[in-house]
Amino acid sequence: MQYKVPQNVQREDQILWFMTLKQLGLVMIGAGISYWIYVTLSKQYRLGSFETFIVWIPAMIAAAFAFIRIKHVSLMQFFLLLFEQLFVRSRRRSWVQGAGNPFISMTTKVVRQKEKKKKSVEEKEYSVSKVKHLASVLDGEKSDLQKRKGI
Repeated sequence: MQYKVPQNVQREDQILWFMTLKQLGLVMIGAGISYWIYVTLSKQYRLGSFETFIVWIPAMIAAAFAFIRIKHVSLMQFFLLLFEQLFVRSRRRSWVQGAGNPFISMTTKVVRQKEKKKKSVEEKEYSVSKVKHLASVLDGEKSDLQKRKGI
């Protein structure tokens, strides 16, 4: 027997119209909480349209968590990742050997390396005799290569 193999296995199954089981559960919980608040308050007080709107805010928050996506990540997962980044994970620090403060940010490290390179170029002094010697050595090696190739 041949069976049809699903192509997109990462996608959640849709239960009701366009809603997944997780979205349906979030919306039902939020709507249930709002309805419970509405029933308990309407027994004690006379609710107008503004109060009724305020009572249904938990259902709207639940719907936002169920349907809003930021860069293909659900709002619930986005807030959990944000919480983890701000409060759970420590800041990244790097250690540079020989520095006064052992914890230096990456930008400070790069700036110090650039400063050292500039100083090293400025400190070197080239004499005329050293340059002539280097040129003769390079010309000599070039002539040896030309002799080997027969040029």
